[in-house]
Amino acid sequence: LTAGEFYSSNRNGDYFPEEALKKYHNTFVEHGYVYKHHINKNPEKSMGKVIFSHYNPEMRRVEVVIRMKEDHPDVQRLAEDINCGKLAKVSMGCKVPYDKCSITGKEAKTREQYSEYLKHKMNQVLPDGRKVYAINEKPRFFDLSIVTIPGFPFVIFLT
Repeated sequence: LTAGEFYSSNRNGDYFPEEALKKYHNTFVEHGYVYKHHINKNPEKSMGKVIFSHYNPEMRRVEVVIRMKEDHPDVQRLAEDINCGKLAKVSMGCKVPYDKCSITGKEAKTREQYSEYLKHKMNQVLPDGRKVYAINEKPRFFDLSIVTIPGFPFVIFLT
């Protein structure tokens, strides 16, 4: 999970300011579980738990340590894949009180309240060079999912 000022928004159009990541990365430890494909309603069915988070100021990203449930069938398959040299791709989930439009500054609590830019031009670069994305100033991270297509392309999983 990277700072928007240095990496821009992710594939989903989410932009996390560096100060927000510094301030809120610890919510991964407080609320974060490991899921598969964002099926994240029940922590008891999770594959594991985030046990440590850190904001790396040199790389300008959040790094986490997770503890996986050894008896979970998806964890066993994941371990086999990693042992065969396949990297697991991850994606995060968070809750925010609002998304803020990078163009208009409008704060929206729901997608229905989004500006026309966020509704129709997410992640596009306008003719004047400004990029359209949703600024997430107060994230509460709760989900670190193993996925097929991650929100940010070069997130890797280390064991």
